[in-house]
Amino acid sequence: MGSVVIGVAKMRKMRADAANNPTLLQVDVERLLTSGEIAMCQQVFKNAIDYSKVRIVRGGLLGLTALTGNAMTPEGFIHLPSNEYMNTPDFSIALDAIDKHWFIHEMTHVWQYQLGTNAVWHGINQLCKGGYTSTVRTADTPKNGDLKAYATDLSGADAKKKFSEFNFEQQGRIIEFWYDACYLQKENPQRPHHQRSLQLLIYVKQILVDFLQNPSDKNLLPKS
Repeated sequence: MGSVVIGVAKMRKMRADAANNPTLLQVDVERLLTSGEIAMCQQVFKNAIDYSKVRIVRGGLLGLTALTGNAMTPEGFIHLPSNEYMNTPDFSIALDAIDKHWFIHEMTHVWQYQLGTNAVWHGINQLCKGGYTSTVRTADTPKNGDLKAYATDLSGADAKKKFSEFNFEQQGRIIEFWYDACYLQKENPQRPHHQRSLQLLIYVKQILVDFLQNPSDKNLLPKS
């Protein structure tokens, strides 16, 4: 937990130092969003995100991305494991649909951050609750279960919830369900994630009704 906070602080200092002395930047350490990636995001977040401020970063965060094999988006920058960074120079033309809805999930954390969510605090809160270490099973998760922080039951216990009542990881999961169902129909449509997205679409649309009308509304941000 402490290492996450320290890692974020170090990344802040590195960015500040690089801004004051551009020669400190290493080649291919980070990149801007491509025009294709921005177009993808605008299908979801419209102009609620300042896309010029977003960076895709190779590694960082004290090696946590390499250790976990997962992306991390604590402060509006998406940190990727080095192999993912090198192999995916543009998520909008990624060959695997999984990469596309994964990207949209991480961009949800960018949206949360830019509208005012303290992603570091939410991440630590989930860590303390066992959100990243405990596996649970619900109707929305694979048969082997899912990490507690991401788990939802959108057609059951969670069907009547407002979007703001879901935690910050669940919000990313809900938006990736919506994006997969609406925009990835032609990309290996038999994928289990896509099929589940289609099954849940009626519930997801109801939960996202306010978000889809106005993604700039700060009242949509996660409360826990």
